[in-house]
Amino acid sequence: MINRNVRRFRTIRRLVMAALLATVLVVSSAIPALAQGTWTKTGSLNTARNFHTGSLLTNGQVLVAGGKDSAGNTLTSAELYDPARGKWTVTGSMATARQTHTATLLTNGSVLVAGGIFSIINGTVTCNATAELYNPSTGQWTTTGSMTVPRCYHSATLLSDGTVLVAGGGAIFSPDNSAEIYDPSKGTWKATGSVNVARAVTAATLLQSGQVLISGGNSTSAGGRSAELYSNGHWRLTTSMNVLRQSLTATLLTNGDVLVFGGSNLESNATEFYNPKPATWSRTLCFCVSPPIGGHTETLLPNGEVLIAGGVNEYHFFFGARLYDSSTNSWSAAGNMSTDRSGHTATLLRNGQVLAAGGSGSSGVLASAELYTP
Repeated sequence: MINRNVRRFRTIRRLVMAALLATVLVVSSAIPALAQGTWTKTGSLNTARNFHTGSLLTNGQVLVAGGKDSAGNTLTSAELYDPARGKWTVTGSMATARQTHTATLLTNGSVLVAGGIFSIINGTVTCNATAELYNPSTGQWTTTGSMTVPRCYHSATLLSDGTVLVAGGGAIFSPDNSAEIYDPSKGTWKATGSVNVARAVTAATLLQSGQVLISGGNSTSAGGRSAELYSNGHWRLTTSMNVLRQSLTATLLTNGDVLVFGGSNLESNATEFYNPKPATWSRTLCFCVSPPIGGHTETLLPNGEVLIAGGVNEYHFFFGARLYDSSTNSWSAAGNMSTDRSGHTATLLRNGQVLAAGGSGSSGVLASAELYTP
């Protein structure tokens, strides 16, 4: 009898505990994640575009250039966003149509655009080697020296001496391993040391040491996990990432580490950061629900947090955003954009807001833009 009562008591206790747990789960799922910051619509672009570039000019305006329109055409057009009015105005057009190019704000205030896809015909991608400069005071573009190699899906990094390092590029599945330096004082390009692993759709970050970290951007297991450092014309491999990544983004944190996000079909939640001293990669789980693997943006905010917005995976586009706080190694919700978008630009404005513009979503190529206010 005693054993029977004990078994009965244990059964009742298990049922009660299961009911309590179910109640907690229901209540927890009903409580929405607290969102930090808000998204509000602002003026729309004059031309819907994706795979364009966005650059904050020294006068506080934002320049977007090139991209692909809703008809699939590669664009020469460019526009300026005025944060004071929330409006876009058309500015001078580039000499060459381009998408997936790079845009770099030089120390003299002009913007260097280089390479990009010139055309896609029957699935064949044609990259170009041309480059040109935008002058904010005149609103006009002038051609400058061409790169030594045609490039698209490449990286461009402004170095501490004012020159620009471009590396890799080419079609996504046939990347290039060359690199070169642009000298603004001469308007010329010069080949520099080649990267150890050919890369396209990679991420390049200028470290506090003045070195450039380039990571991912290769579809092979070893290549897509690899990372290397550039300094004084030489590349050397550093510690590899934990996850193969292509179409990733990277941000230099205020503590000198580098946060990389996305670019992995298998472990998108396995965000990680690079610590230069010692050279190690550490994982930091995002806990995102079905996270994007590419097409998102990553922006360092004035408070040191990192904003991840939009993107796409195998199933759908995203309008959600997340914040990463390196001081606590934690993630939080950052509200939802009004439109799902991928391949857009995200530009940090002088007032601390982030301007998200264009891209592609479930409704097609977008002209809309919106502001994130922390």
